[in-house]
Amino acid sequence: MREAAIAFLEGLQRYELAMLTRECAIEIVDLESPGYFGGRVRSREATFSAPPPVDEALKSLTDIDRKRLVEAVATVEADLAPGEDIIVKRNTDRKCSAAAEILSDLIIHRAMMKSVATGGPRIQEVDDYYKARELRLKDSVSPEFLYNNPYPSLWDWYKHWSEALPHYRQRRQAVDCIFGPVIDAVARRPRMTAPQRDDTGWERVDRALSKARQLLERASAEEDFQAIGLLCREVTISLAQAVYSPKRHPSVDGTAIGPADANRMLDAFFAVEFHGSSEKEVRAHARASLALSLNLQHRRTATRTLAALCIEATSSTVAVVSITAREASNDVG
Repeated sequence: MREAAIAFLEGLQRYELAMLTRECAIEIVDLESPGYFGGRVRSREATFSAPPPVDEALKSLTDIDRKRLVEAVATVEADLAPGEDIIVKRNTDRKCSAAAEILSDLIIHRAMMKSVATGGPRIQEVDDYYKARELRLKDSVSPEFLYNNPYPSLWDWYKHWSEALPHYRQRRQAVDCIFGPVIDAVARRPRMTAPQRDDTGWERVDRALSKARQLLERASAEEDFQAIGLLCREVTISLAQAVYSPKRHPSVDGTAIGPADANRMLDAFFAVEFHGSSEKEVRAHARASLALSLNLQHRRTATRTLAALCIEATSSTVAVVSITAREASNDVG
């Protein structure tokens, strides 16, 4: 259902709604409400279970945009009446992607600026939220997206609209000029990330891999991509330390193995635990992923594509080691 809804929204070029939907679990619920003339009226509505701040962004959408979400779900659920509103529930058990978090903050920010300028809440009631969010956006939105909001506080925005924008329509248009291009750019940005894999249970490995993926989503400069290389190198070292046992895994070439020598630790691990004629190729795979991490870490011309490949190669090595360790454990058992 969710993928069909996303495809519908992308077909309308509503990429921002598609990105928000991608972060949600969608469920159709049957509801009953009192009828105008007695009795009960049954209806079916779409529930979007979303992590913060995606849930708040969904609630901040205009009525028309929320109607589009219903229409997207109705492409699969034929008896869902288009035009009904969605139900939004917060799901704190999930975390959204870094890109979706930025997009959500932009949508919430846009809605707040429009609301206070068109008879909504008083500025003193919401300005601290606005200023904190503005600082986050200035820090997290990539320079390539040209986020140019000239109002550090809602009082600055008030000064402008009260002097130059007498009509509500003008104020809404002014806000759309600020946020329209950057929301579109963030939503359209290619998701150059490695596919999400199941956690291994090795906390340091899982945490560092997750951090590398999040960094890739918001990275914009060579230094950011180099940092991903460093994180992937740390993943491989932590991985090797998690499975290597000096007593069980003697050095393959007789050289003493240091605590950060991931290549030799994994060589020794595979030599003992991997059963089959492809041990040499499996060891080469792990070595190649580490070499790519080192190359990226020290490459002055590091790129997004190379960083994405590095994360995928490292994730693949983690999966190979995890499978091998699991099979070895089963053999011992």
